[in-house]
Amino acid sequence: MEYTIKSFTMERLKIRKDDPVRSNVLLMLADAVKSVTIEERRPETEADFKKAAMKMYQETKNTIEEYKKGGASTAELEEEIKVIEEFLPKMLSTEEMTAAAKKIIDELPESDRNLKNIMPKLKEIEGFDMKQAKPIVENLTK
Repeated sequence: MEYTIKSFTMERLKIRKDDPVRSNVLLMLADAVKSVTIEERRPETEADFKKAAMKMYQETKNTIEEYKKGGASTAELEEEIKVIEEFLPKMLSTEEMTAAAKKIIDELPESDRNLKNIMPKLKEIEGFDMKQAKPIVENLTK
């Protein structure tokens, strides 16, 4: 599937009766991307959809945890999670993240090898888990 608001809307209209959960997720993704692109006055990109999917995934996971604490049903949310996962960027393994961080550190001059200079470059790498970035960088810069 092409990553455009139009393609998501067309897909949603085709499947809304057969697969309402997927249709709903496509609508939420398209709306999230539309808000960002209108605000920034630019066309949408595949990265926008992946970023929106990551945010939706985290929010839905948190909602599921809250529902479970309250004893509520999470079946529909868990179905949504499965659909959202299709749009998430492929996450790098720990070894891949370490290799990418090492490459970035090696490219920097010795005096610039600190978190302030390394972290923004890691953020640009698709699939890099920023929650694991600090320990990886600290381990490599010892």
